Amino acid sequence: MQKNLAKIIKGKSFPLIFTLLISASFFLQCCQKKEKDENFILITLDTQRADYISSYSPQNASTPNIDSLAKKGILYENCYCLIPITLPSHASIFFSQPPYFMKIYNNGQIIKAKRKRPSFVNVFKKRGYTTAAFLSLGVLKSKFGLNEGFDFYQDDFPKGRWYLSAGEINQKVFPWLEENKDHKFFLWIHYSDPHEPYSPPYSPPDFKLYFNDKLLGEFCLDKYIKHEIILNLEKRKNQLRLEVSNKFKERPTGFKARFDIFDFSPEPDQKDLKISLSRGWLIQREKSNFLCKKNAYVSINTKYFPKQIKLIFRGKLIIPPEGIRELYKEEVEYMDNEIGKLFDKLKKLKLFNKTNILMVGDHGEGLGEYSSYRGGQHIGHIHFLYNVYMKVPLIIYNPQASQKNLRKKEPVTLMDIAPTIFEILGFKRLSSFQGRNLFSIKDGEEKTILEETYKPEAGRNKFALLKFPWHLIITPEKREYELFDLRKDPEEKENIYKKNSLSQEVISLKQKLDSLALEILKGKQEFKIDNKTAEMLKALGYVK
Repeated sequence: MQKNLAKIIKGKSFPLIFTLLISASFFLQCCQKKEKDENFILITLDTQRADYISSYSPQNASTPNIDSLAKKGILYENCYCLIPITLPSHASIFFSQPPYFMKIYNNGQIIKAKRKRPSFVNVFKKRGYTTAAFLSLGVLKSKFGLNEGFDFYQDDFPKGRWYLSAGEINQKVFPWLEENKDHKFFLWIHYSDPHEPYSPPYSPPDFKLYFNDKLLGEFCLDKYIKHEIILNLEKRKNQLRLEVSNKFKERPTGFKARFDIFDFSPEPDQKDLKISLSRGWLIQREKSNFLCKKNAYVSINTKYFPKQIKLIFRGKLIIPPEGIRELYKEEVEYMDNEIGKLFDKLKKLKLFNKTNILMVGDHGEGLGEYSSYRGGQHIGHIHFLYNVYMKVPLIIYNPQASQKNLRKKEPVTLMDIAPTIFEILGFKRLSSFQGRNLFSIKDGEEKTILEETYKPEAGRNKFALLKFPWHLIITPEKREYELFDLRKDPEEKENIYKKNSLSQEVISLKQKLDSLALEILKGKQEFKIDNKTAEMLKALGYVK
């Protein structure tokens, strides 16, 4: 063929050459992906364990609306985050790179825009999509850098708290959908109800505040909101009484609540005030905590009147792990109900059948399965790399797909989200992506997954390699290893690292993990956060 082509060129058969070029051009265009003008909604479920979605494990929670999406699409049974911390985990979604590679380790860091590493949202914007995001946690505010490529980025929060409920997010999303229903759009909706504090919006008041025998107000401590109350003092003696209702701590003599803020703010000239926690208190000075019983009293004495002082407080009920699990379940089910309202809204606006939806968790949550560094049952995330912290739900709904209700067992990660979105819409893959297009994964294909978590938010740096059936975890500063055989021990209760001679497969895994951990820690960069960010992280339970 090359010889024939040479003869044609030598013979100056230009009409034939032109015809061949046109044909080749047409052939190449046919082979290229055709871009689709379809809407796309990315829903991230903050702190959502896979086993608290009933499509995955029906015994823990009931999530009929999320289940309905799974029946219309594809459910991935083994999806893992790369880090159990909100900001860097979301960064791995939007940039399709691992946290250590981006040098994004903790909440509070600033993700700087880089031309060689754009957020995938930029591609939507360049293709004429309207782009918007609605955030429910302060750690994802625009100042931290995930707003890249968005026309609109909603990150406002009420005074005194750094989170929004799913219902509050929907109240902001629905008007935006009505306004933009006739435009092609990319929309990111972030729900975080399963995140601490565990308190659904319908939770009743659990705390009453009395001043000189008059009721000042009823509050829900478990919403973990900072309150400011003005007290009008009477001459001489005044008494503040706190009355706590805690259904999870019924013993009458035990401590019911914990305050991390309980301060009075008198004016500078009010030095004559004497304030004392008179009854029902225990002060934990090393933790800056104030524990109180069902009834606790504060005495306030002054020589002069009338005067005002301000009480500032924020606290939580003291709840055992079994109570936390119940509240976590309630939060998940409340969020699922609000997600159902979102689906109804999309159907009402005739958007549901022309909008792709990808729903994924950013990390899981420990609910007392493991011990904390201080002893006791660990509640939360950040510190550990066991599967309850790392395994998340992933569901993809494509209204144009012919096959529905599929389940995939192959291991996948959050880095695979962006390449998969581009495959669905026919966009050209970005060269910076390190994840895989999920539709290119073959049945039974294996994957070795690197997991990571970092100080100072985590108590210790940790790294892990997950290659089924092995889950190998290292704590470098302690030089400690944990090894779990997920076939025999799916709940990761028995560390078998020292109990048996290691197979060659595990030895190779250990060598690879050692090398990666050393390389990553050598290149780790330190960062500082401002005081306001530090206060927010404390309010959300990330730092103590």
